[in-house]
Amino acid sequence: QAVWRTWYGRAEEIWTGRLDLEAVTREATVAVAAGLGVDEGEAARLYQLYVGYIDELLVPYEDVASLRTLAGGYRLGVATNGIGEVQRRKLYRAGLADLFAFVVVSAEVGVAKPDPAFYAAVHQAAGAPPGEIVVVGDNVARDLLPALAVGMRAVWLRRADDEPQEAAWIGPAVTSLFELKAVLQALE
Repeated sequence: QAVWRTWYGRAEEIWTGRLDLEAVTREATVAVAAGLGVDEGEAARLYQLYVGYIDELLVPYEDVASLRTLAGGYRLGVATNGIGEVQRRKLYRAGLADLFAFVVVSAEVGVAKPDPAFYAAVHQAAGAPPGEIVVVGDNVARDLLPALAVGMRAVWLRRADDEPQEAAWIGPAVTSLFELKAVLQALE
């Protein structure tokens, strides 16, 4: 609980790079020490175990394999909120890092989704006109509506285990990445 409060209580600062990985680690260590009543040395050890354990638990959805096929016909990128080192490590450990032509991480560009400036960074990294960029996201308010607002197209990845959305969506949607190629072809 203490770690999650640190991560999500300061999410905007983390996502925009105002709080770096080292600072997050320090704050989480202090929170673990207070929460468990251990000294900071033991808390640091426990926090590193926790972070390592979370990385081990990251298992991509089985439909992520379809991205290999998509990468043969589309220029794929990642646009995510978070800390660059952490997000790239996730891609690497999942065996996906080689699929993406570009990775835009909010802490590296200093703005986070849903800020239009984040999507300007995506546009620059993609090297394509906004109307040729298709954002595939699982959050209507943070991913899709802002992309539409800057002239990009968007597809909702609506998985069965997703949280209910706070915003309505009437655009294209898929429940699996296996369905994405057909939707992308229809958008061409």
